[in-house]
Amino acid sequence: MPTIEIPEELEVTPAVPQDKPTVDERGQLLSTGIEGVELVRLGPRHFDHRGTLMEVVDVRMPFWIEPIVYAYHITISPGRIKGWGVHKLQADRYYVAYGQLRVVLYDGRPRSATYEQFRQFWFSDETPGLLKIPPGVWHADQNVGDTDVVIVNYPTRIYDKKNPDKWRIPVDSDLIPFDWTLGDTMPLFGDATDL
Repeated sequence: MPTIEIPEELEVTPAVPQDKPTVDERGQLLSTGIEGVELVRLGPRHFDHRGTLMEVVDVRMPFWIEPIVYAYHITISPGRIKGWGVHKLQADRYYVAYGQLRVVLYDGRPRSATYEQFRQFWFSDETPGLLKIPPGVWHADQNVGDTDVVIVNYPTRIYDKKNPDKWRIPVDSDLIPFDWTLGDTMPLFGDATDL
């Protein structure tokens, strides 16, 4: 068996700290940054001459520990933002199916260890996934691409038309101070980023 030589670590300047690990050996995030938030990257996508197939719901996964009771389809037009919204009773469970999407979360739960922290998650056709947003976490969804974004939500409660579990704040409100400018903050691989 041939011997593999491991090269010496190259010295570079300027000296800066090394990146900390962000994913496990399977490529799943080590931390989502906000208590109770779950991100699952989907795949593999199977392809043949007819098209593709990818598993979305497998009730054996911990992500689906609460039963599926309701689902609805959301689209977001290019350049548009839906949010801020929050629920006090239900968790949202997004399946981001298509398009380029930034989901921004703000923890509005005073008793949470991550109270008043922001976190953003990125999705594209190449990085589809599931995102669980617990009750009390404000969320807003921004289409950062040039085609519609498609999301299917599997909330943990059925929508009550007479008493909606929904509260809203305009995205430009000072109540949740967030800069929606895109700049150079988009990560290369579509996972969560600190703000």
